[in-house]
Amino acid sequence: MATASTDIDEIRRQMATIRRELHEDVRDVVASAEAVTDWHRYIRRYPWASVGLAVAIGYLVVPKRRKTVPRDLATQADVARVREAVEVVQEDRKGRTRKGLLGMAFGLLTPIAVRAAQGYAMRYLEHWIAQQQQQAMGPAAPQPEPPGGPGQAGGLGGRSGPSGRPGGF
Repeated sequence: MATASTDIDEIRRQMATIRRELHEDVRDVVASAEAVTDWHRYIRRYPWASVGLAVAIGYLVVPKRRKTVPRDLATQADVARVREAVEVVQEDRKGRTRKGLLGMAFGLLTPIAVRAAQGYAMRYLEHWIAQQQQQAMGPAAPQPEPPGGPGQAGGLGGRSGPSGRPGGF
């Protein structure tokens, strides 16, 4: 029996040693992972490669220059044509801003007007269908409550046109 207790003690010591080594190994793995993701370390270790990489990224990010025509190749006629084209474009832009403001106003108000017209047409159509159903059921059928609640004709707040229908249709 003495050997069994010594075997158990030995196994416990080995397990404690393994736990300690495992804890140290995990700490080492975490430290190496932090070192891999530290960009300052790469700049300190490889300064010239870092500068080259920064230059390459800058070259790819910055847009290219526009090509210009040398002045000695451009003639007076070319310059006059370009000026006329610029003046025409500027005049068009002035006209567009005026039209643009009116267009913007119509663009903002048109959807509102269309939505209101759709709502009005739907209420009228619902009222008309309710009247048709009422006539089809006959005079003995109970009168349905108009949509919109009591005291409102067809949900339009009691407004009606000259023909007695909502909105004068």
